[in-house]
Amino acid sequence: MEKVRILFVDDDPNILSGLRRATHAMRATWETVFCDSGADALAAMEKKPFDVVVSDMRMPVMDGAQLLNIVRREYPGTIRVILSGYADSESVLRTVGPAHIYLAKPCDPVVLMAAIARPVALRRLMESDGLRQALADISTLPTPPELFLEIEEELRSPKSSASSVAAIIGRDMAMTAEVLKLTNSAYFSLPTKVTTPLQAVMTLGVEIVQTLVLKVGIFRQFDRGGTQGAQVAALNDYSLKVGAAAERIAVSMGIDAAQVKAAYCAGMLSSIGALVLLDQKGADYRRVLERVTPDRSRHRVETEAFGASHTLIGAYLLGLWGFSDEVVEAVAYADRPSDCPARGAIMLTAVHAARALLDHFPLLNEGAADPLDSRYLSEAKLDDQVEVWRGLVQPEGE
Repeated sequence: MEKVRILFVDDDPNILSGLRRATHAMRATWETVFCDSGADALAAMEKKPFDVVVSDMRMPVMDGAQLLNIVRREYPGTIRVILSGYADSESVLRTVGPAHIYLAKPCDPVVLMAAIARPVALRRLMESDGLRQALADISTLPTPPELFLEIEEELRSPKSSASSVAAIIGRDMAMTAEVLKLTNSAYFSLPTKVTTPLQAVMTLGVEIVQTLVLKVGIFRQFDRGGTQGAQVAALNDYSLKVGAAAERIAVSMGIDAAQVKAAYCAGMLSSIGALVLLDQKGADYRRVLERVTPDRSRHRVETEAFGASHTLIGAYLLGLWGFSDEVVEAVAYADRPSDCPARGAIMLTAVHAARALLDHFPLLNEGAADPLDSRYLSEAKLDDQVEVWRGLVQPEGE
């Protein structure tokens, strides 16, 4: 297996020395290069591309945001990590687009190593180089026009509050993913992962959210009409139903409130990979889904066409953005829990059951939905719960 190539950039020689020491134990699998300026880093990348670039924010001549913007443009397949001080929140906002991962200085070497290792491991599950590059270049996800306009109007209102802003964000999986991505970054060093828009808005503050939306442009309006626009809206509605159903199933399995909220988060975001494919591949993705039949699963046709299923694509992005391992696992194996090494993981089970028992996936033809994974449920000794879950997923009156 080829070594992972990682470029560290910092103008402080003491920091670079510390990074050399911290990464020495990874020398069997990592090839590391150290540069003291953005210019030297770009020169190194011209000679041979890197899998990961880790840059300090504050550097003379070319700072980290400027460097990562160039890397995003010239080397879109590279994973981009920014290191910034706690008091430098304004600088962090400048890196919302170009950086995938935000880490606070001083950074514990263990945290840094884990932040790099997780997306690298997920990336190796992706079979298509072209798809990996396209995913690494994503800076914003598409939001239905009416919600985009609604959040802009609310943030400009003098009466806006954390709860009113969060309520709108919580109705869209793209906006939810974006705010949770930033809030859960190591920059904020929160003791637990944030799983709801309200927690995220209260952590960031309404003023920061206003800056992100109105100035930085963290949300992007999906402005294509016709079939594709309607499908984005349908996919978003479906994601909300999956989140609510996964939450109800999780409650029935007796887990604590924090895990229940995480199950909702995982369910809601389990289709984010489909949103990406619809946005990036458009008509090609719709044609691929037409091949899904009861004998040819969605997972199979997506993997054949793009090198990965939409659930794996979503898990890759969520892992890259720092979501919890449980959420990433639940999304990655949502349609095929038998592939997961663990059995009986409550969050995965809740998301899988919600997706399998709900009305069919909105981009598929009738009758083409993926069924419950009976082998997984049997091995986890949960097959006797299916009828209970069915009542929770599609309660009377809905």
